[in-house]
Amino acid sequence: MAEKYGPIFRLKLGVNQVVIVSDPKIAKECFTTNDMAFANRPKSIASEILGYNYALFGLAPYGPYWRDIRKIATIELLSARRIEMFSDIREFEVKLAVKEIYNKSSKLNGVVKMETKEWFANLIMNIMVRILFGVRYTGPKGDLAMKKIPES
Repeated sequence: MAEKYGPIFRLKLGVNQVVIVSDPKIAKECFTTNDMAFANRPKSIASEILGYNYALFGLAPYGPYWRDIRKIATIELLSARRIEMFSDIREFEVKLAVKEIYNKSSKLNGVVKMETKEWFANLIMNIMVRILFGVRYTGPKGDLAMKKIPES
């Protein structure tokens, strides 16, 4: 397509318009000189509603608010110290999830038929809820039963 339309052209993918750049010099100019023009995400009604008027990190437009949220996320959530701090919670939840499979398999003579997608979703949900609220999500099939975990 670059041979036919040139080093920079526009495509419409569904309702979204996309700029395609195949020349390294133009790409460098896009990411250095004109980076502010390309940094914003397209605004949509779905992003506004789901993102609480663009307040969520992944849906917020580029600007001072987004930079502040990014700084908080990288320092408070994704720093090496924080990840190490929550390693015991992750280890505990993984051990508990594997123990759940073992208990089910021992009851059924070693044969367990399970939905791994749901198992991983529950594992991730338990880790997130424990880190955020200090309780464990224990509800089967999506009900929001919470159980306090004793400190160890």
